[in-house]
Parts: sequence; structure tokens; C-alpha cells
Amino acid sequence: HNQMCNSYEEPSLSDTEINTTSDSSAEPVFLSDASKVICHGPGLSKGFLGRKNTFYVDCSKAGRNLLFVGMHGPTIPCERVSIIHMGGHQYRINYVVKERGKYILAVKWGDEHIPGSPFHITVL
Repeated sequence: HNQMCNSYEEPSLSDTEINTTSDSSAEPVFLSDASKVICHGPGLSKGFLGRKNTFYVDCSKAGRNLLFVGMHGPTIPCERVSIIHMGGHQYRINYVVKERGKYILAVKWGDEHIPGSPFHITVL
């Protein structure tokens, strides 16, 4: 069965707007548009066993939200997914897998998939 490996980047408090009118728990409200997120890089189409595979996510025109990246493969979870914020809502994502085969990579900006997600990746 498929297992999931997740990672996410938390924005700083200054990136959120607090809505205090809904209830006393004051959850942050994010103003964002996942359709404006741009992804590129070799790691979006193929990956290599036991090596760091990389792709980039540009959320600079997509408002403010949380970036979620999850990947699952044939039988075991990916070993590691890391999200590095490079500044200006631009991210570098690295992942390492230990099994050949077909993987599904989901990239979400808040609750919404970005264009192209989920991505289908072949690990050689």
C-alpha cells in the first residue's frame, strides 16, 4: 500500500491576517490563488534513486498561504522531502527516494493543488 511523506513551510506571523470576527479561536485567514503558483525543475518529471532530486516552486504572485508537498511511491514512503524558503515566497524542494518506480507528487498552496499537481514521477 502507498505511504505518504509530507513537508510544509510555515509563513511568518507577518504573512497572515488574523480574523477575529468568526470566533474566539482567531484562525489565520490567507488570501491566495494557487493557480498563480509556478513550478519548474528536473525533479518534477523524473527522479534518481538515493540522490537528492530538486524542483522549484514560485509562489511570489499567489498571495500568502502554506506550501504543502507530499510524495508517495510504490510501497515505501519517500525517505525525505524538504522545503527551503529562498526568500520572496520562492522555494526549493528536495526529495530522496529509495525505491524505483512510479511516484505521485502533490504540491498544494493552502488547500488547493497548484497547476500540474499531482505530478507523476518515474524514479530510475
